[in-house]
Amino acid sequence: MKALFITSIYSKLHGTDLGGRSSREHHYKWSLLNILNMKPSKIVCFTSKEEIDNLKSWFYNDHHVDPEVLEFRVFDLYKSRHYNKIQANKNVEHVKKTDRCHEIQYNKFYWAKLIKDRHDYDRVFWVDAGLSHGGLFPEEYQLGNKWESHFAIVMFRKKILQQWCDQSKDNILMMAKSNIGNYYWSQTVPDHFYKEYNTDKHIIGGMFGGTPKQYDELVDTFNKYLLKVLKGSDELYHEEKIMSCMYADDKDKYSTLEFDDWYERPHLKQFDPKLFHHMFI
Repeated sequence: MKALFITSIYSKLHGTDLGGRSSREHHYKWSLLNILNMKPSKIVCFTSKEEIDNLKSWFYNDHHVDPEVLEFRVFDLYKSRHYNKIQANKNVEHVKKTDRCHEIQYNKFYWAKLIKDRHDYDRVFWVDAGLSHGGLFPEEYQLGNKWESHFAIVMFRKKILQQWCDQSKDNILMMAKSNIGNYYWSQTVPDHFYKEYNTDKHIIGGMFGGTPKQYDELVDTFNKYLLKVLKGSDELYHEEKIMSCMYADDKDKYSTLEFDDWYERPHLKQFDPKLFHHMFI
């Protein structure tokens, strides 16, 4: 089964009017290198003009990754779809201090439309480049004893990709965290954007996907919701909050990998929660 992964690496955005995490260059590189062990047919990684040469050298020359498997494409985030509408809702001074870039979050959907041959694949998945890291996976699943072992998670293997493919046969596959009781995680978009307000599940933006046709439909759905939220609010909302609303409004369109909490917490151990890394077992 042919699977296409879409991802991005923009590691120099912190402190700018785009917003982004600081000191994440090595995190993203080592994590994406490990994600390649899932053996997707192709990964298309969007990045900046300033970073592309360094990324190509690190992956192709230093780590001998096949350019036919991992392709880097330059994308100017200032040319993102709805950029002016996003700017109208953006508190720039606040964004400069935050670690999240809304343009990247929203392009998790829109970038797919730039990949003209996406329908040549059986599945299309968005996968965060930094998803493979020790903050989400216990030490027993980390390989080696060097610094980079923090990102060399043994669970990112072909069998997990096969499971994703199997579970996305009929519906878009998403990750969903419990958002109730002890496992409350996040607020969402205001209740008037929902058909029927329900925040029991918080959708995680680190991985989602399905068939190319389903992914195209997902892009159209997200676009509809994003425009509604941009018009009906003077705030910017993370993609996960919008996705959580999409999910609550039409649960039958999605299949979910579900978990209760990110990692083990001693005071909650008695409840035997399903943790994030359990979805990879």
